[in-house]
Amino acid sequence: MRVPPGPPRGQSGRADAGSLEADRLSLTFGDRQVLDGVSFSIPPGEVVGLLGPNGAGKTSAMRVLLGIVDPDDGEVRWRGRPAAEGIRSHWGYMPQERGLYVKMTVRDHLRFLGRLRDVRRDRLTTRIDELLEWVGLSARADDKIEQLSGGMQQRVQLAATLVHEPDVLVLDEPFSGLDPVAVEQLSEVIHAQAAEGRTVLFSSHQLDLVEDMCERIVLIDHGSVVLDGVVSALKQASGQRTLRVALAGAVESWADQLDGVTVLHSDASETLLHLHPTTDPLMVLDQVRTFGEVYDFGLELPRVSQLFREAVDT
Repeated sequence: MRVPPGPPRGQSGRADAGSLEADRLSLTFGDRQVLDGVSFSIPPGEVVGLLGPNGAGKTSAMRVLLGIVDPDDGEVRWRGRPAAEGIRSHWGYMPQERGLYVKMTVRDHLRFLGRLRDVRRDRLTTRIDELLEWVGLSARADDKIEQLSGGMQQRVQLAATLVHEPDVLVLDEPFSGLDPVAVEQLSEVIHAQAAEGRTVLFSSHQLDLVEDMCERIVLIDHGSVVLDGVVSALKQASGQRTLRVALAGAVESWADQLDGVTVLHSDASETLLHLHPTTDPLMVLDQVRTFGEVYDFGLELPRVSQLFREAVDT
């Protein structure tokens, strides 16, 4: 599947610069505080992951961003201005629940939605062909949607979200039901949109996938933002560092004699050492060499799943 860097946008070929901002969003349903002063900013040209446990407020935050639900307090801004309904009409939303007209063919479904979105007729046919190629459905364009597998229907859903060339993409569990090949293909499509300067926010419970795709994450728990930032910086700031060492010829329990570390795991193949905050990994490596021949080692930062667990548990 060929994935170009993205479709042309006017004369420049790029979306205008500017962030999507949530500013102190609060929302209650009855006696339940769903969002409690939620604030974050999504820069253009980045894929940002919106994370959180079930019931944390992720979907409510997305619905407020899109104007589906009005907040009790706070404001959504786009490029420095309040996000009015007319502005939001140029955005794209892919909900977790599929909203497809399954009796239609794939092509007719996209054509119908394109007309609803006021895509010019002379542009729409070309646009649909582009989308079908990007999501790998050119050969199924004239099949009814009900004849497609769940994963293929998910691809149609993404194509429908992109049909009007939106400035902002909000995607709720876009990879649900997809096999690894389809995940890779649609990841390329989403990154191509960000590369064109669009604003991309997506929610997913697949944390390893979030780690591979996202430069930045926002983590919500109990209606509040508990973690927000660039993934690499959050990993560095966590203070969690693990030194992985493979040692030949060492005596039993050698790692217990090291200073400045906690032994996480040790067997015949490798030893995992948690470095204390002030411990120099090179100093530890010098100590390790006194116990045997080091034939493999590596310094590992925490994965997004570890950051998630720690932020939610605190």
